[in-house]
Amino acid sequence: MNPQFRHPADLHQLFFLQRTINANTVVYTAHFDASGNLDTDTPVAVYWRRFQENGQVMPLRWYERAFGFGVRWRKSDTPNALRFTFNGLKSQELELRQTGPFSAAIFARINNRDYRLIYAYLDVDESGLFPKVTRLRLYTNDPLTGLYVTHTIAVSGGAYTE
Repeated sequence: MNPQFRHPADLHQLFFLQRTINANTVVYTAHFDASGNLDTDTPVAVYWRRFQENGQVMPLRWYERAFGFGVRWRKSDTPNALRFTFNGLKSQELELRQTGPFSAAIFARINNRDYRLIYAYLDVDESGLFPKVTRLRLYTNDPLTGLYVTHTIAVSGGAYTE
């Protein structure tokens, strides 16, 4: 990660993603109904926090939503949870869990363990016509131990290996 990049602290923030390109950050927040339960119609909002400028919020462009940072969700067998994937990484299914009133977290199952996602950092190669992701680092918390764990995923030709 780049220590010079600001980290967002938005209301109901679940997770955020930064890239080597610049300080602009993709933020994922939870939507709740008036009772504090996850809104099952639109449980997650995704948008830019434009730290390269003044930190203002900007919606994702359609192609950023469709091919990269957007999410798709469906019901889960787990009570108070939804299953979802990032459009840019459809093979990794995640779970959005309600952890309390007006509180939720994203969990990834990695090596048969659940980790709470906190932050992701994409290493991007801009040498070609289109930028290419070369590595993804997931910064997580292990709820069993309380320790922070970094998972490094190499990306090559659209495929990734941990």
